[in-house]
Amino acid sequence: MYKILGWINITLLVLILGQFLLNYTNRKLIKTDNKMFKKIQKLFKTIHKPLGLALAVLGPIHGYMALGGFRLHTGSLFYLSLVITATLGGSFYRLRKKVLFLWHKRIAGLTVLLLLLHIFFPDALGYILN
Repeated sequence: MYKILGWINITLLVLILGQFLLNYTNRKLIKTDNKMFKKIQKLFKTIHKPLGLALAVLGPIHGYMALGGFRLHTGSLFYLSLVITATLGGSFYRLRKKVLFLWHKRIAGLTVLLLLLHIFFPDALGYILN
């Protein structure tokens, strides 16, 4: 069951990243004013925060199910990065300071890298710490 929950979490993260990826693609590559493209962008913007909250709830459940408890693991680092990303995003939403949005995007990039580390080398911290 924890594997299914892990794949659900990956899907949620990809959908969360959809807003950034669509905006970046439109700004740098496509440069379109297509109404359908704009509707899709708006949909991703609408679901960004609720999916982030869902990921914040489901992540620890996945970890607890997989490990039988909470312990330091690559998933823990991923989750910590996710919480920092969400905090910066929420702070930007409340305060509207561009520096917070810049750091939100930077830490989101780190979050993706930590997810890849967690997927491909889940026991990396065990090797480092032992």
